Amino acid sequence: MQVMILAAGRSTRLGSLGMALPKPLLPVCGYPAITFALALCRQAGLHDIVINLHHHGDKIGKTLGDGSQFGVNLRYSVEEALLGTGGGVGKARALFASEPVLIINGKVAADVDLRAVIAAHAQAPRGTVATMVLREDPHPELWAPIGVDAEGRVTSIRGRRAGRASPIAPRMFAGIHVVESALLDRLPAGVSDMIGDAYIPALRAGDRIGAMTMTGYFAEHSTPESYLAGNLALVANPGLLPHPPGPLAGVDPAAQVDPSARIVPPVRLAAGAVVEAGAVVGPWTVVCGAARVSSSSQVVRSVVWPGATAQGNLVGAIVSPEGPFIVETTPPPQTV
Repeated sequence: MQVMILAAGRSTRLGSLGMALPKPLLPVCGYPAITFALALCRQAGLHDIVINLHHHGDKIGKTLGDGSQFGVNLRYSVEEALLGTGGGVGKARALFASEPVLIINGKVAADVDLRAVIAAHAQAPRGTVATMVLREDPHPELWAPIGVDAEGRVTSIRGRRAGRASPIAPRMFAGIHVVESALLDRLPAGVSDMIGDAYIPALRAGDRIGAMTMTGYFAEHSTPESYLAGNLALVANPGLLPHPPGPLAGVDPAAQVDPSARIVPPVRLAAGAVVEAGAVVGPWTVVCGAARVSSSSQVVRSVVWPGATAQGNLVGAIVSPEGPFIVETTPPPQTV
């Protein structure tokens, strides 16, 4: 089965951080976020992948290349104007050798078995036009939940219900789904929304939409708060993701740490990270490759991006080359 990874969004919820980098390239424990999806695909034996590009598309293409360094084959669908979640898929259909297609959002890191997702769709009753990967959420009222009945059938989307009276459980869409031609054919030409222009019309028409509820780790990195939280969760508990693109915690042998610096685990110091004399790094801190912590600085609960230098006492910060973006406001603990 072919895969499409959605990577064209404008990253507006990230504010100034999204202007510097698109969500798919946000460094998560030192790796571009989209490489977590590539690692999932490779682990599942899925190597033929299409990625749509718009916002900072040149940076994404330059970072990923043809995919060989990640063990996959990548092709790109470039959108001169942003086409939306539906329009982007519609434009990329010319690159699909066959359908159905597995679609993944390029900003997520998730513990989900893509082989099981594909198998669930293949085993679904005849006429199923899509299988959506969903997850439980303690506060579904804050979102637009997907309603699922006891048989694993989607019965409501964005408040629109199919003509079924059975009880439903609220679930959140994880941004991973298998879609058939019958669903994609509903998309209009040009700009469109996959949910509003394909899923909801299919639901109202009585088409069967299947659901698979995942139970493992999930993070979507859409805001500065969720992005920082995702990094800290993985550096503190790397076992949350069985198939990451590489080590999520620890000090890489190729990191340069001055003997007088102090490293307080859990941390992730990537290859090429530099920690200068007298600096204190950690706990819960990521220093990416080509990033630097200057002498006598203290960095706690933070992420330092490639090309950036962390200076002074920082806590709860995302440090880009343009400077620190403070997410948390708690002062750093005193060191001795």
